[in-house]
Amino acid sequence: MATYKTIKYIVPVEVVEHTDSINALADVDTSTAAPTEGQTIKWNGTNWVPGDVEETSGLATTLGVILGGLYDISMYDVGSHVYITSTGGIGSDTAYSGSLAYGAAATYGGDKGFICTRYDIDGYHLLTNTGVLGAGVSSSSTAIGQNMTGLTYGGDKCIFGWHTDNTNAVSWHPQKTNTVTNTGVIGSDTTNPTDSFRSGCIGTSYGGDKGIVIYGAGFTSHSGSPAYNVSGSTNNDGRANLISNTGIVASETACAGTKRSEGAGGEYGGDKAITAYGFISSTVTNQINTISNTGVVSSDTTGVGTARIRPAYTRYGGDKGIFWDGGHYDYGTGTGYQLYNLVSNTGVIATDTSVTNDGRFQSIGCGYGS
Repeated sequence: MATYKTIKYIVPVEVVEHTDSINALADVDTSTAAPTEGQTIKWNGTNWVPGDVEETSGLATTLGVILGGLYDISMYDVGSHVYITSTGGIGSDTAYSGSLAYGAAATYGGDKGFICTRYDIDGYHLLTNTGVLGAGVSSSSTAIGQNMTGLTYGGDKCIFGWHTDNTNAVSWHPQKTNTVTNTGVIGSDTTNPTDSFRSGCIGTSYGGDKGIVIYGAGFTSHSGSPAYNVSGSTNNDGRANLISNTGIVASETACAGTKRSEGAGGEYGGDKAITAYGFISSTVTNQINTISNTGVVSSDTTGVGTARIRPAYTRYGGDKGIFWDGGHYDYGTGTGYQLYNLVSNTGVIATDTSVTNDGRFQSIGCGYGS
């Protein structure tokens, strides 16, 4: 009797090379908004569309504080802080003794604050992760001075600089910076590889662990007593210094945006930043420029809220922010404004909200706590 076996055949399949774009897929849309270098695609609820790569940020503080400030041109200290909750709630004024204005602050150690004060104090304070401000500590650093800039880098360290000097003469220092460790220890002065003297710049972190300093008022070189808001100053229109995640300051490069000084800004969305307000030429502005998670400064956008100078900015809720108060151009028209503008985690600035807290300008904002 014959035996039958099943024979399996392998049939060659022709290899077809597809050259279609990913956009050929029905649920992918890269035509409405073309992707840029470094982006990925993200689901927007309808399609997969281009979007930035979200980087993990070391700046995960949930609380914020607005420190000190001045009433008006008389230079009287406000003498109070305002604490911001993790949901953007506004606390009552909390009195303190001392003077905090014309300075800068940055988060260190992931949840604490390093607060630098103005020229006639010449020192710094440490802010605990519960919001307690320590006593002033004297410093001989020439990187700490009036109208300085401070920001966090590397996720848990900070850097300060870009300022006028520590005397009433208001002469311009060579561009010195000083870094602070993740335990709050201040280092030695370092000379920046930069070709201008600037102050009143805007500094912020971006990309989770890097930093950038943009704009400001400055000169190629200067000494004496210039006005703080100099319309004809050089080397500050579209100028930026990038700071690496190891604290290295790069030489100045061009960036988008109209020059301004005395603005403010900081992080939102975990890895991006927003800047707004300040002084341009002969007027105050509410101009907005955002900074991507790769350090690209956007073109000018007409802003939201009252145009003003010297507001403060702090993060809250881990990925949102708040612009606080600020002043008139000439200060003599009244005290600092009593208002704020919230910033969402997508970088949208809300309209003005009035407050009864002490009006102030040149206050200092800092994120803390977790």
